[in-house]
Amino acid sequence: MTTNALPPEVCHRIVHWARRHELPALCLTCKSLQRNAEIKLYETIMSGDINVTFRACESVVSQERLGPYVRSFYVYQNARRSQAELPRRFWQMVQKALWKMRCLDMLCIDDPTHANTWVLSDIPKIPFQLREATFRLPWNQHFVRFLESQTRLTQFQITGGLDEDAPQLKSGSLSNLCTFDGKLALAMQLLSVPCHLRHLRIPLDRDTNKKLLDFIPHLTTISHTLRSLNISIVPEELSVEAIKLISSVCPDLHYLGIIPLPMMFPHRSMIHDALLAMHHLRDLELDVTRWSPSPTGLLQRMLTTELHIYCPSIEHVIFRIGTNRTLWYFDGNEWNIHAENGQHQVIDRLWTGR
Repeated sequence: MTTNALPPEVCHRIVHWARRHELPALCLTCKSLQRNAEIKLYETIMSGDINVTFRACESVVSQERLGPYVRSFYVYQNARRSQAELPRRFWQMVQKALWKMRCLDMLCIDDPTHANTWVLSDIPKIPFQLREATFRLPWNQHFVRFLESQTRLTQFQITGGLDEDAPQLKSGSLSNLCTFDGKLALAMQLLSVPCHLRHLRIPLDRDTNKKLLDFIPHLTTISHTLRSLNISIVPEELSVEAIKLISSVCPDLHYLGIIPLPMMFPHRSMIHDALLAMHHLRDLELDVTRWSPSPTGLLQRMLTTELHIYCPSIEHVIFRIGTNRTLWYFDGNEWNIHAENGQHQVIDRLWTGR
């Protein structure tokens, strides 16, 4: 039997067990293997090497069959390399490749210059409906019009800012959006249209800290669906007022963070009073960076037990000390510490797992 006559199931198994760096060679081996290898090779285009990304886009543009294979597309520069401003011809090639990716589900564009939202501007030529998107781009006119075209988007993260002349989203936009991670001003844009967010994360900075207490009452519009609220990180001087407002506006939350826990009474008892109203809270993330000495071991166990008295529904408590996080979980009888190495995967999933 020649390789040209390999049964489809054999080709599929060979490609399934092949390593990614072996796929280009399989594409050149024979026609029987080429299609399966190309599907797996182009399913995810992700390389911090801009030259590799450019060549992949060239292939997608020049060979019509490849575009529909792409399900996930990442455009970024490896942080370990110098991040130079990319030439316009690179972004033009990215734009042309996007026009070919009709089955694209996930798109990530990391543009440190915040200058290339125009690659998403030609809406009639964009054939895909994303489910997940991550952008480092400005929220401007091009970007808003693109978002309005993405009716299936469910998860959305953006680290860019709001342009002064950016238009409002049209009513009915992003009707399927469940998870949003972005600045406070952009969250306000989403709340201005009917939406059904379940998970909301807002990173604060010096400019938006003072606006937090004014923002929280606006969450009333999504309180019936919102289950996770992560504000990174609530200023310590606002922690008591913030959690009092949150417990009033969104009493049905399952996850809440990141709240600075006051070290001294009566401020800590005010946190307890707010927790009394949150009967469905499962996960609570607290910042104790400014405690002296830092609470560890037995003291953390005592604090989790104390919190559990006022909020019996709590199952997980996360203590944050600087960049370090410790997870405590309740097994039905007592509190136990969860040791996790590396990237804190269990902790990171809590805010989107409810």
